[in-house]
Amino acid sequence: MSMIGNFVQITPAQLNVAIEDPKTIDSLLDAEDAIDVDKAWHAIHFLLTQYAWECEAPLADVVLGGTAIGGDVGYGPARYITSAQVKEVAAKLPSRESLGTAFDAKAMSSEEIYPEIWDEGDEALDYVLEYYDMLRSFFLEAASRGNAILKYIN
Repeated sequence: MSMIGNFVQITPAQLNVAIEDPKTIDSLLDAEDAIDVDKAWHAIHFLLTQYAWECEAPLADVVLGGTAIGGDVGYGPARYITSAQVKEVAAKLPSRESLGTAFDAKAMSSEEIYPEIWDEGDEALDYVLEYYDMLRSFFLEAASRGNAILKYIN
């Protein structure tokens, strides 16, 4: 079974409703302003932070950070970051080229970074960077619109 990273833009008002009533999360997960980064989510996190799991904001907030909300939606609860956090993260996101320089296949294999395709070299890097470009644009758009982001792995 694959683990897919999903991201949804929501308004601050929608986030406030969800915080007050976490049962409403499920209705937000299928929003139109959503993307998935396929199985590249863990690699994106690692390239941004150089950590497999826990690390500090703001770049930790891109994929794995944020505040848990609601029940299990696949692989744990959804997480959110507020519109202010989205703006902070968006301002710190590196370019595609800069992120690519952090690619180290041996380190990623050693840390068991999902989906463990790092022996494929440039093809693996291209796969991750394609989804990173999409995610970076998504965060920049959310920041410009003043939106919060929900994220989850399913």
